[in-house]
Amino acid sequence: MKQNEIVGVITGDLIDSSGLNEEFWSLLKDKLEGFTKSTPHVLLPLQFYRGDSFQLMCVSEKAAWLAVMIQSIIISTVNTFARISIGIGEVSRIYEDDVLQSDGEAFTLSGHQLDEMKAEDRILKIAVNKPGIQPNLDITTLLAENIIKDWKPGQASVISMNPAEEMQRNIAARLKISPAAVSKTLKASKWPAIEQYLIWYEHTIVNQLV
Repeated sequence: MKQNEIVGVITGDLIDSSGLNEEFWSLLKDKLEGFTKSTPHVLLPLQFYRGDSFQLMCVSEKAAWLAVMIQSIIISTVNTFARISIGIGEVSRIYEDDVLQSDGEAFTLSGHQLDEMKAEDRILKIAVNKPGIQPNLDITTLLAENIIKDWKPGQASVISMNPAEEMQRNIAARLKISPAAVSKTLKASKWPAIEQYLIWYEHTIVNQLV
């Protein structure tokens, strides 16, 4: 990719990570690193820093989807949340395979926003340098966040299978549950509302930023 392109930067830190034993912490890291390495939407792979914090760079229009998938993996694996801050903007310095050394507007937006999230009790926020669309992002992301906060580990395990792209019968086979259980879980977790939010976000970013 080129400098000054619009990208997404996801910065996060795990909540209550001190309560995790080494086995669960290692399992979570393996799952997150495996997931983010397997998707073509990630431009610079996820790296951990300061123990329980992480960062990655991705295509801007898929940043919200990646954040939701990361959150679902965390909830289903260790039954807690991460504060996840997404910055959408230009990137000015790129270090191949080293997101922590890269820099630019998207990194600044993501990092500054994360610093504010603990005091606000937020687990998902998106920042763009576009005053015309920021208020809509704030409102819709807050509504999506309130749904995600209610997810139980069992619900999150189904969502982590990527129901936006994976057929329900395939999810059922992978989790060794019935297709009816998958359908019931997705309805109970209000996945259709989250899916519509992700579609709206992607169209908004593509049409107004990219």
